[in-house]
Amino acid sequence: MESSAAIELSTVQSQRAHGRRVLVAEDNRLTSELLKLMLNQRGHHVDTARDGQQALLLLRENDYDVAFLDYDLPRLSGSQVAATIRRESSGRKVPRMIAITADLKELLAQSEGAENLDQLLPLDIDDVETKEKQPTESLDERQEDTIVPLRPAMAAKLVSQEHRSAFENLGYNFLTWPGDIETGRLSARAMRASLGDPQFDGILVREPTSVEKLATLWKEPSLYTLPIIDLTGELGPVADFDGSQLAAIESGELDQMVCAYRNRRALLHRDILLSSELSDMLIGRTFVTGQPIVPHYDPGSTWSVSYNVALPVSAVVPNLETLSQTGLLRRDFFERFHTCPSCNSHRLHVREECAECKSSDLSEGQYIHHFACAYLGPEDDFRQGDSLVCPKCSQELTHFGFDYDRPGSMVTCNSCGHTSSEPSVGFVCLDCNSHVDGEGAATRDLFAYTLTNEGVAFAKHGRSAMGPGNQALRLADVPLELVVALNRSLSGYQQTQMPFVLAELSYLEESAIAQQEGPRAFAMARNLFVENLRARLGDQGLAVKAQSRDYVLFFGVTADAASAGIGTVLSQAQSTLRWPLGVVSQIFGPEAFA
Repeated sequence: MESSAAIELSTVQSQRAHGRRVLVAEDNRLTSELLKLMLNQRGHHVDTARDGQQALLLLRENDYDVAFLDYDLPRLSGSQVAATIRRESSGRKVPRMIAITADLKELLAQSEGAENLDQLLPLDIDDVETKEKQPTESLDERQEDTIVPLRPAMAAKLVSQEHRSAFENLGYNFLTWPGDIETGRLSARAMRASLGDPQFDGILVREPTSVEKLATLWKEPSLYTLPIIDLTGELGPVADFDGSQLAAIESGELDQMVCAYRNRRALLHRDILLSSELSDMLIGRTFVTGQPIVPHYDPGSTWSVSYNVALPVSAVVPNLETLSQTGLLRRDFFERFHTCPSCNSHRLHVREECAECKSSDLSEGQYIHHFACAYLGPEDDFRQGDSLVCPKCSQELTHFGFDYDRPGSMVTCNSCGHTSSEPSVGFVCLDCNSHVDGEGAATRDLFAYTLTNEGVAFAKHGRSAMGPGNQALRLADVPLELVVALNRSLSGYQQTQMPFVLAELSYLEESAIAQQEGPRAFAMARNLFVENLRARLGDQGLAVKAQSRDYVLFFGVTADAASAGIGTVLSQAQSTLRWPLGVVSQIFGPEAFA
C-alpha cells in the first residue's frame, strides 16, 4: 500500500473554516512537528503527546474532534489508548481516532485491538515534506486516497491486500472478481476462458460478494469449471479454496488443487465444457471438482441450507433431482425440513401453543386428586398459602399418597384460559409470519448428490455416452451451411418423399488423445477425418464441422440404409489416421425435423 501524508481528513475538511481540535500523539519529534504545522496552517488547533500515557491524559481532559495516534507509541500503544477511551466514554463524545504508521508490515504483526480505531493513515516522513509543499487545493483533491477505512476489521482488510498481492504473484493465470468477472460484464480474458481456453487456473474473489452475484459464472460456458479461490474468507463452502490465510499459500494445498482441477478439465468433454444447459454444467462441475454436491446448514438462506456451488438453492435443486432420475447422479439423504405453505421457506419457528387460540403464552401446572371426595383440579385451586385445601370439601391435604396424588400436568393458556393435558405444536414462518399447525406442515427432503459411473462417462464422452435411445438432436452450434442444406432436404422430402439422413458424430477418444498428445493433435486428426469423409461422399452427401461435434448429411438414403452402412464409411475415413478417434454416430431421419 502506498503511503501518503496529505492530512486533510473528510471530517476535518468539511468543517475546516471553523477549525477542529486535534490531538497528535507521535513519539518522533520531526513527524509530530510536521503534522502540527500542516494542521495549524489549515486552521485547526493542535495538541501533541509524546507517548501513550500522555495521550490518554489529554484525551480524558479535553474534547477532541480527531486524534492521530501512532500505532507504536511508547508506554501505551495507539490501539491501547483508543480502547481505553472507548471503554471509559460512558456516553461522552469520542473523537475520530486515526492510526498513523510508517510500517504497514509491523502494523499487521500487531493488529490486535485495531477494531477500536476508525481509520488508518499510512505515513512516510519524506512524503509528508513533499505533500506539505503542494497547494492546498491539490491536497484536497487527493484526500480520498489518503485515509484508509479501518474500523471495524482493519486487520482483515490489510491481510486481504497482502493475500491479494501474494496470490497474484504465484505464477498462476487467475481471473479476478471483481475485475475480469462482474455481474453482467466479462473482460476479454474472461471471454477467452468462457470459450474453453485452458490457460486459466482459477478465479480469485477479492471482495465480499454473494452467491446470487457469483451466479454470473454459470451464465457463460466453461467459467463454472474454474476453481473459486476466496480471499475474503466469507464464501464458506461455495469456495473451492479458502485463501484468506497466508499459511494456506505456503502449504502447497493451492498447487495440488489447481493441478487437480486442470487435469480433470482436460478430461471433460467439450459437449459439457461448452454447454449452456445448467444440468450439463452441474455434471461438469461435479466431475471437475472431484467432490459431490452437498448441502450445508445456512441460516441466511430461506431453504436453511446452501450448496457448495455458486448458485441459489432454488436453481440447483430441481436440476440435481432431474439428473438423479436419469441415473447420472446418486442422491444421499441429508435432512428433512418443514416448509411454509405461503412462501415455501424452511425457516420455521417451532413452538408449543394453545390448541384453541394459537397463542404461545402458556403456563404449566399439576393436577391434584383428593381421594376422600374424588375432586380433581389444578394445584392452584388447592393452594392456600403454604397449605393445600380441597376447594370441594375444605379438607386440608397433608400426606401425598395417602390424602392425594398428582396424576398429571395441565397446560393453561394465559390468553384465552383454555386448559389441556399437553400443548399443541405449531410453526411460525420467520420470513412471511404465516402460521401453520404442526400436523399440517408439508415436508421437503434435501440430498447430497454424487456422480455415478454413468455420470462420469457422460462427463468424459458427452452425449454419445447416453446411448442412442437417450440422445436428442441438438443443432444449436450447427453452421449455417448445414442449416440451409437441411431446409432444402426437408422441403424435397415433403414434396417428393426424397429421403435424407443426418448423422451426428462425436468422438469417444477426444479426451484421451488431448491428454496424451495435446489438444492440437486431436484437432488435426479430427480435421483430417472430416476431409476423408468429404472425399468419400462426393456429391452424395455433405460433411460439416461444428463446435463440439460434426455432422454428415446423406442425400437420397433412408435411415435403415444409413444405419447399416455408416459404420463402414466411418472406419474407412479413420483408416489413415495416426490415432483412432472412437467415432460414434446418431442417425436422424426426416421425422426428427417435422
